[in-house]
Amino acid sequence: MKNWDDLRYLVAVHKTGSMSAAARLLDTNPATVSRRLGRLSETLGFDLFLKTPQGWTANESVGDLIESITAFENEIESYLNTRDSDGITVAGHVDIGCDPTVSNHVLLPGLRDLISENPDLEITFTNQFYQEALGDNDLFISAVRPQQGRLVVRFVGKFATNLYCYPDSPRDGRWVGLHNLHDRYPPAQHCRTIMGGRDPIIRVETLLDTYRTIRATRLPGTIPVGAAQEDPELIPFDPESRPMQTPLYLCFHETRRKDPLVQMIADWVADRFNAYNSI
Repeated sequence: MKNWDDLRYLVAVHKTGSMSAAARLLDTNPATVSRRLGRLSETLGFDLFLKTPQGWTANESVGDLIESITAFENEIESYLNTRDSDGITVAGHVDIGCDPTVSNHVLLPGLRDLISENPDLEITFTNQFYQEALGDNDLFISAVRPQQGRLVVRFVGKFATNLYCYPDSPRDGRWVGLHNLHDRYPPAQHCRTIMGGRDPIIRVETLLDTYRTIRATRLPGTIPVGAAQEDPELIPFDPESRPMQTPLYLCFHETRRKDPLVQMIADWVADRFNAYNSI
């Protein structure tokens, strides 16, 4: 195959799920992504992706190729990070996927020391919580344990949530929750049970958004225990309800096991959860 660079476009669409997101990742435009994929599809002799409601899903026939390319990319990243590490500090860019409430309450309090000790480190946080694949992240923190893919999965701690309200909050069955994609997971089910099986009347994207919405509307809603403890006015909607403890898992590709940057960040995340859960 002459145009090896086309493989980058294949992996980018697989990671991001859309032509436009892949274009942003590669600093190009969707037309170029589409053209490169079309050329690669002609070379391989079959369609590379299938259009689904969730985005572009890779054809099973190309799965092994994507895995091989991803592994090669990771080996290159690991080599470069090892080269740039002096054994004491690390350098490079790392993408971490996690819920913004997790980053806000668990990770950010330790970020100052991390970047002070590693001045050449760059970090991007992206929003996700129930995730089973890396996407375009180097590591991600998920509330579900991934069962597929060549991932190193490491339990890092628990994150407690409950249904909170203000003393003047209405108790008429109206409440704030997460998007319905979260309904099948225990935190949403826990709060729904407290509310007598009623669905939330307002749904938002993240737990941080629920906290902001609760403050704005005074409606009860699902928020982390740590966030509630920072607002002295908030009280459990049901004083008898125990917080829902959700296990969280840190995941990265197995080819990054020896990558000093990924390993350092993984250890730092674990340390931050230890500190958070010990409070």
